[in-house]
Amino acid sequence: MGPGGDDGFPDAQNSLSMEPTSPPEQLSGVAVVIIIAVGVQTFIMLFIFAKRQIMRFTIRSRRGPHVSVGQGGVKALRREIDRRLEYASHIRYEPRLGRVGSSENAAHKHRIVAVDKIAELDDIILKYDMQYYRPAGASIRSFLIECLAGPLVGLDPKHVHRFCDMYEHARHSYRQFGQLELNNYLNLLDELKSLVTRNTENKPSSPKKSSTPQHNKPLNRPKRRIATSTFSTANNSSTMIVQRNSTAVLVAADDLHMANSTQV
Repeated sequence: MGPGGDDGFPDAQNSLSMEPTSPPEQLSGVAVVIIIAVGVQTFIMLFIFAKRQIMRFTIRSRRGPHVSVGQGGVKALRREIDRRLEYASHIRYEPRLGRVGSSENAAHKHRIVAVDKIAELDDIILKYDMQYYRPAGASIRSFLIECLAGPLVGLDPKHVHRFCDMYEHARHSYRQFGQLELNNYLNLLDELKSLVTRNTENKPSSPKKSSTPQHNKPLNRPKRRIATSTFSTANNSSTMIVQRNSTAVLVAADDLHMANSTQV
């Protein structure tokens, strides 16, 4: 034993001086319910916020009105309005650049003439057969390659690519397009027009149809106009346009007046 008689039992003294720890405090039922309610409320708020943001970006990126058009009208009228609004995104138009009496820039004068001259070739090809119709905005190169089996039969495909390269040069290229380039372009255009005219005169009575089946996907858009007819009643008159494979709905004023709905 050491002096004092206490140095030999330090562990015993430490064990006697330690007090027993109390058990951890448990949450009451009210606190548990409050925590769960706060968590559920936070989740619902985040869900509503995310849904509103998704709907906001969807409406902003949508092509068309942000609200329902024709709300309160008859169902046929609402469908016709939606169909015409959807068709508006398919409208293509190629305006004529050169106008009579307009001051043309000398730097772009030859380009304007070259771009406008392509309409003459489209008209001559259309006289060969109505199925060779190039829609506005369609690729000229692809269209002329398809015409090699019809209006441009007997033409070297190299001439087609050369003509298309000159057309793209006049329309899109930054390089100079002067009088020399315009003359070469017009000479090649005259060759194509004369070939189409000669093939139109020597066109066979029953052209050979392609054996490859073509699957045309129907689109919800107005088709080419065939004929028009006018019918009248005692109170009003309407003009109906007959179209090929058209889903147009003709709604008369009497139908709207007799329908049990609010006016649009």
